Amino acid sequence: MLKLPVTVAVLLLAVAGCSNGEDPAPVASDDGKFAVVAGDGFRADGSFDPRMTCDGAGDFSPPLVFRHVPSGTVELVLSMVDDDKVSPQGDPLIHWVEWKIPPGAGGLAEHTKPNEAREALSDLGEATYNGPCPPAGQTHHYRFTLLALNKAIDLPYGVPARTVLAAAESAVVDTAEFVATYRREG
Repeated sequence: MLKLPVTVAVLLLAVAGCSNGEDPAPVASDDGKFAVVAGDGFRADGSFDPRMTCDGAGDFSPPLVFRHVPSGTVELVLSMVDDDKVSPQGDPLIHWVEWKIPPGAGGLAEHTKPNEAREALSDLGEATYNGPCPPAGQTHHYRFTLLALNKAIDLPYGVPARTVLAAAESAVVDTAEFVATYRREG
C-alpha cells in the first residue's frame, strides 16, 4: 500500500538531483518592489546563457519575470543596452526595445513577445532582439530596464528605439533594472 507514495518520492528526488551541467538561473530575492528579474536564460553568476547570445543557435530573447507592477500601469516598455559599447549617438548601444507589453503579462517567455507588443529599431538596425555579442575576450554588461507607464505609447512597429524611449519619458511611473554580463571566449 505504501509502494506508490515511496516510488513517487524516490522519482521526485531523482529528478530534483538531475542536472544538465549548466549553472542554474540566478534567484533574485523578492523585496516587494517593482522589478524585472532574470529567468532561466541566465546563469547563477548573472551572465547570459549562450543560447541568448550571438553564440547561440537562435540568439533567442531571454525569459524575464516582472514583479509588483504598479497599479494604474497601462503598458510596460523593456529595453536592453550594452553599457560597455558606445552607440553612434554617444550613449550606450541599444540592443532591444519592446513596448506595448501588457501590465499583467507577468514577464516574457524565451523567444516570444506578447501579441500586442511592438519592437523598435535597435542601434544594430533590426526591429527584434539582438543578443550580446562583445568582441572575443571581453566581458560586457547589459542593462535591462523595465518602465511602467501610466499612458500608452502610440507609435508604429519598427520606429527607432530612442523615439520609443523619448515618448515614454513623460508617462513613467516606476522603473526597474538589472544587469547581466556576457563574455565571449577567444
